[in-house]
Parts: sequence; structure tokens; C-alpha cells
Amino acid sequence: MRALCLVALVACQGNRGNDSNGSSPPPPPPKDTAQPATPDVPEPPPAPEDAKPEEPEPPSKVIADLGAIPAWQAVIERSQLLGRRGQHGVVFGRIGKPIMVPATGGLPDAGLVASPYTWLVDDTEGNGSLGIRVALANRPVKEGDRVAVGGAWQLDDERHWFWKVDVVQPLAAAPASETKDPPPATPSHTIENGGLPYGARTLTLAKEGEAAYFMIVGAPPATEGDGWPVANELGDPVYGLLRLPGERPAYGSLDMRSPDEKWQLKKGQVYWVRLGEIRKREGKPALLNARTAPVRVK
Repeated sequence: MRALCLVALVACQGNRGNDSNGSSPPPPPPKDTAQPATPDVPEPPPAPEDAKPEEPEPPSKVIADLGAIPAWQAVIERSQLLGRRGQHGVVFGRIGKPIMVPATGGLPDAGLVASPYTWLVDDTEGNGSLGIRVALANRPVKEGDRVAVGGAWQLDDERHWFWKVDVVQPLAAAPASETKDPPPATPSHTIENGGLPYGARTLTLAKEGEAAYFMIVGAPPATEGDGWPVANELGDPVYGLLRLPGERPAYGSLDMRSPDEKWQLKKGQVYWVRLGEIRKREGKPALLNARTAPVRVK
């Protein structure tokens, strides 16, 4: 009897996991098969439809990276940029016109021909009245291009200073000038003749930004940047000391400017300029700065 009970118990245990159809239950899942959850990585936001392409670096940064200086500043620092000493620098400005010289051959009316030089006009001061001779050696530039040029100062057979170019770097256009007066025909320190512009005033009444006419009433400045003694007319006391474009002391007080790189004004002649900064001083002549080249009034 006991043996029968054991047989029945085993039979019951063998049928406990079967379903009504007699099929076996699904096997349990294997251990350690779960995959780690993948963290949610946010998708980058879509670019807006009106997104603009990345803008090029501003000209000022390019100029700073090159270590370039304005064209006329190279005149001020000439003693540090001499080719004969193996010195080198980078200057920038706007390509001007080819420099014309009298044709050779002995004929007085042979006309003008192009020299090996082109004007590089300083576009930071003087309203186009300051420029240097550059020898570009047929490099592919055109009038109006703004460029930085590497090189150094050299003297030609006629004792003219010129910048011998060894590399040219194009630059973006300069910001528009605030001065609307027409620039001189060439940046050669040649004083042009002209009439008074509309609204010109006597020197003692003109304000910053206005055209002022005057006379030289004293000796030329002993040092570049000392200023020209000026007044409304001869016989008046000196009203101010006028500094013209580019007039400032040379680097290290070693002035290597040639005569055609200096303004030549005559006492008693009427001129006009567009005034820049004005500094009035108690008991002393005012300090005046010109934004434009002097024009001889005829």
C-alpha cells in the first residue's frame, strides 16, 4: 500500500507543470542576457533656414595678424625698414595710379611715360593725400585694390625712396571715409589750386569738420609735427599751429623724408583745409589738425 502511494505522488509531481493541452511551459530566460539601456543622446537642433555662412575675418584682424602698418607710417619709421640693412616690414593701403615721368630722348614735349612705380595710397589718414612709391614688378593688382605688401625701402638712381615689394596680400575694402571732399589727383604732396568750398569759414570761426581758410604768418616748423603758424591773414597774431596730414616726428627722431615727402607752404598765400581735432589752450596758440591736404586758393 505504501508503495502505491509513492507511485501516485511521483505521477502527480510529473504532471504539475503541464497545461491542459499537455504541452510543456516555455523555458525560463537565460541569466545575464539583459542589454544595458542606451542613454538618450539629444539630436542637434536643425540649422535655421535663414542661417548665414560664416563671415570672413574683418580687415583689421588680418592686418594685425600680418603686423602691417599704414603706408605713410612706413615713412615715419623708415630708419627701421631699410633694405640695405636687411630689414623688412609689411605696409598696407590702396593701389593708386601708375607714377608717370617725363619721357627720355631729349625732346622737351616728349610727354609722360609710366615709371616702374605705382602709388600705394594711405587710406587711414589724409583723405588720399599721402602715398608711397611701390615697385610691384608686374604683380596682378589693379587700381583701387586694398593690399598689404611685404618689402623694404630702397633708393633709386634719382634718390627717390620706393618700397620694393616681395609679397602681396589682398585685403577687404576699407571702411568708407567720413571726409567727402575729393582727394587730390596724386598723393605726392603737390599742392593743388582750387576755390573755396561751400560753407568755408575763416580760421578763427571754423569748427571741427568745417573747411577753414587761412594764411601762414610765420616760419615753417623746425620739426615735422611742430605745426605751421596760421591766422586769418597777414598782420594778425598767430591763432594756431596747424599740423597737416602725415606731419609727425619720425621714429627715433631720425627723419629720412625727402623734399617731395614734405608740404611746402608759402607765407602770405591763402589756403584751405578741412579741420579735424582742435585743442584750444589758455594763453597759447590753438593746436589744429587738418583732415585734408592744403588747397591753394586762387
